[in-house]
Amino acid sequence: MYLESLWVQGFRALAEQRIDITAPITAVEGSNGAGKTTLLDAVHFLASGKSCLGLTNAELIRDGESYFVVGGRYRTHDPVAGGSVSHAVQAMFTTEGRKELRIDGTVYHGFIRLIGGLRVAQFNFNSLFLVKGMPSVRRQYINLLIASCDRTYLEALSAYSAVMTRKNALLRQSGSGVADASLLDLFDERIATLTNTIYAKRRSALAAVGLAMTRLIADGLFEPLSDVSILYDPRPISAESIRAIRDRELARHACLAGCHLDDFVLLRGKKQLRDSASLGEAKLVALLLTFAGAEYIRMVTGEYPVLLLDDLEGDIDMPNLDRLFHLLARFEQVFITTFDVARLGGGLNATSVRL
Repeated sequence: MYLESLWVQGFRALAEQRIDITAPITAVEGSNGAGKTTLLDAVHFLASGKSCLGLTNAELIRDGESYFVVGGRYRTHDPVAGGSVSHAVQAMFTTEGRKELRIDGTVYHGFIRLIGGLRVAQFNFNSLFLVKGMPSVRRQYINLLIASCDRTYLEALSAYSAVMTRKNALLRQSGSGVADASLLDLFDERIATLTNTIYAKRRSALAAVGLAMTRLIADGLFEPLSDVSILYDPRPISAESIRAIRDRELARHACLAGCHLDDFVLLRGKKQLRDSASLGEAKLVALLLTFAGAEYIRMVTGEYPVLLLDDLEGDIDMPNLDRLFHLLARFEQVFITTFDVARLGGGLNATSVRL
């Protein structure tokens, strides 16, 4: 998978920028505030319809502008066509909240269709929250990872979100005494079915990610993390188990069971890394998860995602950084910031973009 060109307008720090990518490794250089992280965020947006920094669409619009545009052309292997196929995508968002997405000339009015096209694996400072943050961060990681490779998973998530929205709206009405128990029963049955489907796909994907982590560690790339593992053991739910807590849900006016409350645990030995990891250790584990996720995408789709690496140098020591360099040669394309391109060395084909 390869992003051949990228253009942005009115997107955070970038007033207007277009680049044509000519080498497997692109080192994005520039002074603080020049837009290096913004450029990588634009690539992530084309893959997911969201900022990798947790910013809303409105927050992505550059100060003084009324809209942003992010577009690109990428190449990917198409098993139906039996070869490489190029696609053009462009997303626009306005201060009035209007969304417009064009994929190969076809217009859509939602960004969810971006998922599963361009695929990326990304690491930045916010990746620390995969280890130290709330469960929602880890759910976002696994949801995008699976959905980028599996359209049925994305459809299950969308269906789950829709039924949750309707159920929560009904629970909020319960204060007026208008909650329909029979309708809640139907919602609970649908939530249970979708939750167990999503659990199964998450279990399979996290097992594959865990295996990829083990292999990367065995290769000597993350040797200090030899005792790190993933624990994922969700408790199956049923419509009956959800009904058993209905009084609590009515009191809270919110659904209290389902895959929206799910989490996986990162362990070092028997200790949870969320509580015990240092900043440097957490950053290295998050980087390991990034590479393991990329290996999962390659396993499922047959090709590596575009790799986005931002702010690597801050808390990872030089020996560990040096161990990572030969990993870059596995990828068809890498974007990397804050590095002196000359440091890459090793015969890697790299070029620089200065903002």
